[in-house]
Amino acid sequence: MTCTEFEQKLACHCAPALAGIKPANLFSIQTEEDSGVDELVDGYQKTFQKRGICFQILCRCSRRTLIMVYRPAILLRELETAEARALLNQFGYRAGKPGADLHLTGLLEILAHRIEESGTCSFPHEIGLFLGYPIDDVTGFIRNRGGNCLYSGYWKVYSDVQRAKRQFDRYETVKAGMLRVLETGKTICDMFGVSPAA
Repeated sequence: MTCTEFEQKLACHCAPALAGIKPANLFSIQTEEDSGVDELVDGYQKTFQKRGICFQILCRCSRRTLIMVYRPAILLRELETAEARALLNQFGYRAGKPGADLHLTGLLEILAHRIEESGTCSFPHEIGLFLGYPIDDVTGFIRNRGGNCLYSGYWKVYSDVQRAKRQFDRYETVKAGMLRVLETGKTICDMFGVSPAA
């Protein structure tokens, strides 16, 4: 995979997390396109960590490589709520007692393990918490087994449809803007004023 192809995927699938309006985004690369992905992820991790953005290969199976782009400070804030902690504990994430520090690295390791357990990089229900979905929509999805949603966009909506639509519009606006900049020949590094890691 070339750097240009990687950046197109980043803009299409991770613009909200890159822009800081979402804690995390995921995207996958098919196994046949996987060549050089480890080096790209490592390079972007080194380049963007000073901007508070992390790149991590979350899972790799026979079909695809799953990459997470996230902002640790925003993600941790999302996962520290009492409701999120309680739900994570239900799924085996030992997030600790109220008031205790969460260890994001450990939580992501558990998430990666739960994805890998499927054998096909399938998503466990609680992944919505990591992606910044409203807790009511995550629990609604679990309770309804993915059916009976009120609206569907970036996620299935079970609570405040208008709020979700506004968020989806923001995500689309950021994505379109990032893609427009890439079309001019600039890179994502240019957009953030960083130099690629050597």
